[in-house]
Amino acid sequence: MKHVKRLGILAVILLLVFAFSSCSNSKSEKGTASISDGKSWEETSGFNDNLSVEELYEKAKEEKTVTIYSMSSRLNDVKESFEAQYPGVEVVVYDMRNSEILEKFQREYNAGIHTADVLFIKDTDGAVYNEFVKMGLLKEYIPQNMMKSALPEYQKGAYVPYFEMKQIFYNSEVYDSCPIDNWWDLTRPEYNGKIILRSPIENSEIMGLFIAFVKNSDDMASAYEKEFGEKLVLNGTENAGYEFLKRLINNDLIIMTSDTDITEAVGAPGQSDPPFGIATSSKMRKAGDDLLINVANDLLPRLGVLDPAYLYITDQSEHVNAAKLLLRWIGGEADGTGEGFKPFHVRGSWPSRTDVAPIDTPPLNSLNLWPLDLNYNYMILDDMRNFWLTLQ
Repeated sequence: MKHVKRLGILAVILLLVFAFSSCSNSKSEKGTASISDGKSWEETSGFNDNLSVEELYEKAKEEKTVTIYSMSSRLNDVKESFEAQYPGVEVVVYDMRNSEILEKFQREYNAGIHTADVLFIKDTDGAVYNEFVKMGLLKEYIPQNMMKSALPEYQKGAYVPYFEMKQIFYNSEVYDSCPIDNWWDLTRPEYNGKIILRSPIENSEIMGLFIAFVKNSDDMASAYEKEFGEKLVLNGTENAGYEFLKRLINNDLIIMTSDTDITEAVGAPGQSDPPFGIATSSKMRKAGDDLLINVANDLLPRLGVLDPAYLYITDQSEHVNAAKLLLRWIGGEADGTGEGFKPFHVRGSWPSRTDVAPIDTPPLNSLNLWPLDLNYNYMILDDMRNFWLTLQ
């Protein structure tokens, strides 16, 4: 399969819109002013200013509000604690799926409407970084004094307060430990019709995991040989990663539309032959008497790949200081213990800062993970989508 890097559909649309708008006078009033005085938005908005928390709050009170498009409903808890800490600054939360966030933001941006100040999203397939960040629609900002203890690669660029990942969930009432210890187990006949996940076409985290199988095909080939005692024979696929995906979907895979539905199907009490699910690790925070779930923490060839939670400030944001203040609050402030981080400091989630320990979750450095490569993921994203569609 030939890997060809090309712009995504959203990026092509944006280029056409920019080309058209450069020949028209339909710019927003604010945008026209920033161009006429020769200064960029970053300079006129104060985006590049280094202010203390106290100074940010004073300016945020003048802005009065901050709007965030969020992939997580837990931002409603953040809203409550933020407004209690910073009276006079209202947080407006739009709770949407990743794809809905990007579609709404781009549609508004193209129309000169700048509702969102912050986007809270995942980007495991690389589309956000390549189609939005590189093109200037989203701005990378890391709050002062908050990432000194983070992994080196996350001390710059976009702000990542925590990590999740896609993991294999099993029913803890039926199994004392996960019976699956190799990704290739999922292709065995005994698991036919018993594996549930979201579609990679609709979910970037699943797509990122699947791309990791393809990128690390040598690892997948070795894992097959360890599992079955013979070399892998490809059946019309390019490598072991693609072959795994082909056999997985041919094993009567079940597709659901939400991780909540997946974990509820896996962990419902009273089952004798429950299914297994691939879902977001932080769903472990809901484990209890009514949801009997646990996850595999050791798989061959590797457990999976990280799903960073990204916070971006939007280009042309009209409430930059309130946005910066909100990012600090979500990250737990300077010491990581602030109220704003508590909704995300849960079982199945890993703080990006090494000075804040995960809760009832193995340490991040103890997990055997593939590195996340957003540029590679984006390069083969269209090929992966087409490959998946041909299997259905």
